[in-house]
Amino acid sequence: MKAFLVLAMLSSAAQASPVDCYPAAKPVTNYPPLLCGGAETTAPAACFAAAKSGTTTDYPALLCSGASSNAPVDCWKAAKSLTNFPALLCARATSNAPTACFAAAKNVTDYPSLLCSGAKSNAAIACFASAKNVTNYPAMLCAGAESDAPVACFAAAKGLTDYPALLCAGASSNAPVACFKTAKGLTQFPALLCSGAKDNAPVTCFNASKGLTDNPAILCSPNAALKSVTREDIDQSWNLPYPMRFPNPYPFRYPFPDLNRDPSKPPTNPNQPNPATLFAGQ
Repeated sequence: MKAFLVLAMLSSAAQASPVDCYPAAKPVTNYPPLLCGGAETTAPAACFAAAKSGTTTDYPALLCSGASSNAPVDCWKAAKSLTNFPALLCARATSNAPTACFAAAKNVTDYPSLLCSGAKSNAAIACFASAKNVTNYPAMLCAGAESDAPVACFAAAKGLTDYPALLCAGASSNAPVACFKTAKGLTQFPALLCSGAKDNAPVTCFNASKGLTDNPAILCSPNAALKSVTREDIDQSWNLPYPMRFPNPYPFRYPFPDLNRDPSKPPTNPNQPNPATLFAGQ
């Protein structure tokens, strides 16, 4: 009987979606859509708890965004001496592979933490070599890529959206394009929702999350970690990677927020916008 219950629990976890993760995340962070972004289990909440107790990261919701285990926390410990952006590098990590990718990418791009974010190998570097002549955002397009599939996806996405690099970031096939076509009439942010999608699951999630959150495109995006916490009003004089405004209608910058504030908490300055409401009403 115990074995049956364990199997049932494992099956339930395997079938969980970002919508299932949301209730577990809501009590621990002000940004449950970010923490549960694209989640396939309820593991992000446990990862968040481990990140808060086992590290000194200022970005636990980003680090554990869509996590399938506590691997991002272990990766963070290995990465914190390598980069100023260990939470970005280790978001979505399943091992310490992002740190090895980072070491190899430092001589390839000025944005190694972005390129190797959540990487499972050094394949993102090879993707970057193929992408740098087709987009101004090769590190974003190939972030965590396992092959050159993002480049093929990018080619298929051009003409459909003004944001092909965003849509195809880390893609494993052309599935984000098919997802985009389905999502286009549902949300103002179809490229955000379907970024890196493997199928139309983000659209299914979006429809299921109505009334749950004002940020369904973040909650349901497989690549929520790359985009959901940044702010539009970052001072251009700050030394941040990709310190450029991404075109409207996406009110954020790539790929990181203000280093002096924790995106899992509301802003202390009441005159600054709360990132949790940036996508409200979409």
